[in-house]
Amino acid sequence: MSAKETEILENSSEEAALTKLQALLGVQFRDLALLKRALTHRSAAAKNHFESNERLEFLGDSVLGLVVCETLFRLYPQHSEGDLAKSKAYVVSETALAEAAKRIGLEEFLVMSVSEAASGGRRRRSILADAFEAIIAAVYLDRGIVAARRVVRNALLETLHAVVIDTHRHDFKSALQERTQAALRQAPLYLIANEEGQEHDKTFLAEAVLGEVIIGTGSGKSKKEAEQAAALDALNNLPRFLPAMSDERAEITIDDTSDAMGDFRA
Repeated sequence: MSAKETEILENSSEEAALTKLQALLGVQFRDLALLKRALTHRSAAAKNHFESNERLEFLGDSVLGLVVCETLFRLYPQHSEGDLAKSKAYVVSETALAEAAKRIGLEEFLVMSVSEAASGGRRRRSILADAFEAIIAAVYLDRGIVAARRVVRNALLETLHAVVIDTHRHDFKSALQERTQAALRQAPLYLIANEEGQEHDKTFLAEAVLGEVIIGTGSGKSKKEAEQAAALDALNNLPRFLPAMSDERAEITIDDTSDAMGDFRA
């Protein structure tokens, strides 16, 4: 096959993939370049980081936050600011966004380097969550806030439904402490591992730590929001290294679980 034939085949395959993704999103893009950029991980744009989805991710985070806040505000007219913040932390957490990306099948369409893909990049939660935010930004720029709102609400329907039917459980720090106290007679600690961004627009990265083990991480626009996200991540991780907790057995020691917990030190 000639180089020209190979190029035509690749372009045809890319066009088919983009058509499929637009159908899944329910959006017909005017500018396909925006959609392509939203799908491009920085590993595939090493020569020019402006061609990656990072700038779109930055915008998408705010668009997503606006839509989620507006939705929760309308759903819960009697809820306090604190309750709304907890629900938002749940809906926009890395875990929830990555799951939304998986439901769309976004991993199939991501553009990344061969090495990144080989290391499991298409399944990495942070990459999936970032790409989801970038997609939302691309929809917003190309089709406006109405289309972006529709995509967000459709993609996060299951998560929003979980909030509607079970809001009392979304104080994740309390829920995590209850489980670790019952199982290990220990309470988790929370550390702010990193701060990024300008003083007026910072993002905080928090770690939930049990003993000497990091059992969850999360980010947010405030320290409290980041800690709630870290607690949610820890709750999702617990069954993986403390399977006995799923059976509601309380007598577990750190020594019994040290080998499995070691997986989370990396």
